[in-house]
Amino acid sequence: MKITTLVENDSINNDLKAAHGLSLFIETKNLNIVMDLGPNNLYLKNAKKLDIDINDANYLIVSHGHNDHASGLKKFMRVNKHADIIASKHIFQSIVKKQGNNFINIGVKKPRKDQRLTLIDDDIELTQNVHVFCHIDFQKHPINDESLYVYEQKQYQPDHFSHEIYLVIEENDHIVLFSACSHKGIENIISSIEDKLGKHITDVIGGFHFSHYNPFDVNQTEYLQQLASSFKQENRLYYSCHCTGDDAYFELKRHLKTKLHRLKTGSVITI
Repeated sequence: MKITTLVENDSINNDLKAAHGLSLFIETKNLNIVMDLGPNNLYLKNAKKLDIDINDANYLIVSHGHNDHASGLKKFMRVNKHADIIASKHIFQSIVKKQGNNFINIGVKKPRKDQRLTLIDDDIELTQNVHVFCHIDFQKHPINDESLYVYEQKQYQPDHFSHEIYLVIEENDHIVLFSACSHKGIENIISSIEDKLGKHITDVIGGFHFSHYNPFDVNQTEYLQQLASSFKQENRLYYSCHCTGDDAYFELKRHLKTKLHRLKTGSVITI
C-alpha cells in the first residue's frame, strides 16, 4: 500500500503548495482511493506534480462535513467521472464554528449532480479488505474542541460528529486506520474499530485534532502524556498530520519517538 499526501498544512518542499486541510491518495493492490480533497482544488495541482492521475481513483471517501476536507467535491466529479463517492448521510448538515457571538459556516455544499454519491448510515465494506465505519460513539477529552456546532432541531447545538466516517484497509499483514480529523477522540476511535473488526490496528494515519492544545494547561498536558503512554505500549505506528497541531505533535513525539511520524504535503508512506 502506498499513501501520498496531496494536501496538508505544511509541505516537504516549496514546489508543492500547502493549505490548511487534508487530502490523501491511497494505492492498494486492487483499487485506488482518494480520501478528502482539502479546502480547494490544490490537491489536483499537487497530484499532477507528484505524477498522480486523480482519474485513476476508484473511490473518494469524504471523512466529514468540514470545508477544509471537501471543498473540491464539484471539481473532483468533473475530473474523475467514474469514482464512487462515499460519505455520511449527515455530510451536508449546516455545520459552523463559533467565533465570539458569531457562527461561521464551515460546512460542505451538496453538488447538484449526486448520482455517484453514496450517503451511508451504517458501516460498509467496499471490498473484503476495505471497510468504512460510521457508527462510533462521541467521546469528550480534555482537549475537546468546544467551538464546533451543528444546526439541529431549529438551533445550533454542540457537534457530536455524526457526519464523520473512517476508512480501514487490510493489506500485507497490516490493518491501517485512516481517521482524517478524529473528532470523536483518536484513542476511542481506535478501540471502537478494533472491537468491531475483532483485529488489532497496526497503523494509524490522520489528524488527531489537538491543534488547540494549550501547553500551559496541566490537565491537557497530562492527557497527552497518558495518551502517549497508552500508544507506546501498542505494537502500532502513528502518522500524524493536519489538525494534530505542532505543540501536541512535539509533546507526543517526545514520548513516542520512532512510533510517531509527521505527514506533510508530498509525504509518501509505503506499508
